[in-house]
Amino acid sequence: MNTTQPVPGLTRVPTWPRLVTELHGDTTGTLTVNGTSRACAAESIEALRTGLIARAVSYAVQLRRPVRLDVTEAAASYQLAVRPEGYVQLVDAEGIIPAADGLSVDEGRCRHCRRLQPVTSTTCIQCHIEEPLRVEVAPQGEPVDAPPVPVDAPEELPADVDEVVHLPEVAPAPAPVSSAPVSTIVPELDDDVEATRVSRPTTPSLHLAFTTQRSVTVPGRVVIGREPIAKDGQHALTVVSPGRQLSRTHAAIEVDQDGQIIVTDLNSPNGVEVLTTPTRWLTPGEPTVVPIGAKLMLGDVECVVTLA
Repeated sequence: MNTTQPVPGLTRVPTWPRLVTELHGDTTGTLTVNGTSRACAAESIEALRTGLIARAVSYAVQLRRPVRLDVTEAAASYQLAVRPEGYVQLVDAEGIIPAADGLSVDEGRCRHCRRLQPVTSTTCIQCHIEEPLRVEVAPQGEPVDAPPVPVDAPEELPADVDEVVHLPEVAPAPAPVSSAPVSTIVPELDDDVEATRVSRPTTPSLHLAFTTQRSVTVPGRVVIGREPIAKDGQHALTVVSPGRQLSRTHAAIEVDQDGQIIVTDLNSPNGVEVLTTPTRWLTPGEPTVVPIGAKLMLGDVECVVTLA
């Protein structure tokens, strides 16, 4: 008896999860995952396409198989298969794709540091920000988490799917950081303040201008973060980070006896970048002298540091 055998190298792509994207005429679009829609935007239509592919890759990795992405752009509609390895292929009318021999992985630039990297990157290889190619945005324009893949498929799975990978529940989003302005920090004076003034030189104060809150004047030794922990006489300064890219304790800034400004990256995941020409990243844990008036990028917060 003759039995039809599958053609080697061919793969049938299941229709679940249902990923649908619509690209508008500008650099915006919509990604819908099993009925849950998110608005998307990028700096260019190419970056938008790459970000949508990167999101599909994340689902393919979770399910350990290709996923289908239905695309509508202008007057055209087509179906893509996105593999966990980052390969993208057209799906034929039968839902079949061939082997991925000879294909290359698409690349895009990190939304934070602009480093070029593959769509399979979950963390930027340079600035270490998570989801470097993410394009989903909330109505207010702030990045949001991707729509979760349901634990159970809402429809009967195709016969070629052996099993469903049960995914962990999505944890609740962290509580938003308060946007209340930070009061100017004033050091407490003890009873022997006069003796203190005589026995040691006065350290200049720092003036810090932020893009997320009003400027402040602080003592010459300060530690910055969303919820910083001060040590060895430092003063803690809480800073608003809309995208939560600023670490709880991100960086230390101090003025030495010669009036030099010294900045230390306290091993923060998103690092400290000095926006000079060319820009440079600080080595984590290494105190570095920066120019007076230097502009620092601390996660998603920009700070100009001067002497008060």
